[in-house]
Amino acid sequence: MTKFCPKCGKELPDESHFCLECGCRIDNKSGTSKISDKFSNGKIFLALIFLVLIVGGALILAMGGNGDNQTNADDALAKEASEFSLTVSDVDGHYSSENKDYFYWVEVLFQKVPSNQKEYIVRTTYLDENGTDVGHETESLSHVYYDSDYPISIGYHTSYKYIDVDSVKVEIIRDGNVIKEFTGKADKNKFNFDKPQGNQTN
Repeated sequence: MTKFCPKCGKELPDESHFCLECGCRIDNKSGTSKISDKFSNGKIFLALIFLVLIVGGALILAMGGNGDNQTNADDALAKEASEFSLTVSDVDGHYSSENKDYFYWVEVLFQKVPSNQKEYIVRTTYLDENGTDVGHETESLSHVYYDSDYPISIGYHTSYKYIDVDSVKVEIIRDGNVIKEFTGKADKNKFNFDKPQGNQTN
């Protein structure tokens, strides 16, 4: 391999460390070092591109997978919800002079329920005219449901003060997730509150 003095340009033997013409020091590694540095930088650049491609591909796959998982979960929830059918047929209230408390309950007619009732919770929420929760009860579906052609009483709620119930919401829950929700309007004229209205407090 021929090399030349970087200062005067004289052709030199390969093993020369000094120029024979001008005495300039010759660094045998300088050329190699520059090539090596460029090569190292190129390797780093290629590695970075490769890493970006891998991470980007993984993110795209993950997002696609999560979308599919979410779709499957939504489909399963919709299927599960279709196994329930009930009607809120009545909302009842009664005042006990003996106990001096107000008693509320809901009548529901179940048309369809799944066989694994122990896995479900029924939450009955009493709402005022603004939709605010003024009282609620939670119970196992297996404790309230039985096969009947008639309405079943659920959501027994006792209050020591009058609560102005306007409507109710009945939720079927499994593993903390609301599977299905049913609502019904209260007919306050049917409430059996024999205590004078003046003694009822909101």
